[in-house]
Amino acid sequence: MSAALWRTIPQLFPGKPTFTEADIPEQHGKVIIVTGGNAGLGYHLCKILYERGAKVYMLSRSQSKAEEAITKIKTEVTKSPGDLKYIHIDLADMTTIKPAVQAFAAQETKLDILFNNAGIGAAPDGSKTKQGFELLMGTNAIAPFLLTQLLLSYLQTAAKTAPKNCVRVVWTASPIIEDSYVPAGGLTVSHLESPHLSNFNNYALSKTANWYLASELAHRVQKDGIVSVVQNPGNLKTAVWDPAPWWIRKLMSITMHPPIYGAYTNLWAGVSENVTLEDGVQGKYVVPWGQWHSTPRKDLLDALKGEGEGGTGHAGKVWAWCEEKTRVWA
Repeated sequence: MSAALWRTIPQLFPGKPTFTEADIPEQHGKVIIVTGGNAGLGYHLCKILYERGAKVYMLSRSQSKAEEAITKIKTEVTKSPGDLKYIHIDLADMTTIKPAVQAFAAQETKLDILFNNAGIGAAPDGSKTKQGFELLMGTNAIAPFLLTQLLLSYLQTAAKTAPKNCVRVVWTASPIIEDSYVPAGGLTVSHLESPHLSNFNNYALSKTANWYLASELAHRVQKDGIVSVVQNPGNLKTAVWDPAPWWIRKLMSITMHPPIYGAYTNLWAGVSENVTLEDGVQGKYVVPWGQWHSTPRKDLLDALKGEGEGGTGHAGKVWAWCEEKTRVWA
């Protein structure tokens, strides 16, 4: 059995969750953003956090779907000191990101947790964002990078008074990064400049980018007391795979789990006491349903390190590329 398969199987069949609603501490007074929170695991993430007393901002593309989800959550959760609000964003259109942050800033002065949850799993080969980025990379990684950069000052404000390790940015990866869809050595700037023709490769590379960005951010904001960590929420029964061919959906269904399990993984990364500043700096990787990856790919770990540290420096170069390419919308 290949090393990739040995790494992937525990993530596809991780057993029963051990960190659930019962383990989530009160979130009263916290301000939290969840992108793509109107469906799938994001819906459950918003519901649990709202139920525990947080003020949750659901950043989604569809106002009608988001408002429907908010109404449903508030109907099901009849007593909460928190609040749940919608802000429009479209991660396939960079021009919507700064207005979303401005809408948030008009209501809040701090941000305790940012869940970069939204993303897409499939698209026709050759698809692009409104600004011409490969669609999967643009939606899953480049746009969340810009959103995080624009929200950084609000995270820094929260960290000034919050308990240690409580202000966090949670990024989203996937078990597919264990596979050969991510070539030996990992994601490089050349993949960003000349996207792969394959939908699967581009998806895998976009999720690798999020690990890179989580690690790079962790080094940059450690001094501010902000935790930045990446997690694989698990292979879930959500609409993210709806655009994929039917036979792929059928094959993947064997390993799929309820969406709420993915929320548990996110919540472990976002609120568990087992996650610290140092974990993000070390490039640790959260896997289902809330535990550290025991055997991540060495070449990807090497990509997180600079050349002076014995690594390849790919993560830093991808960060710099994203910074340059998104500056016009900052």
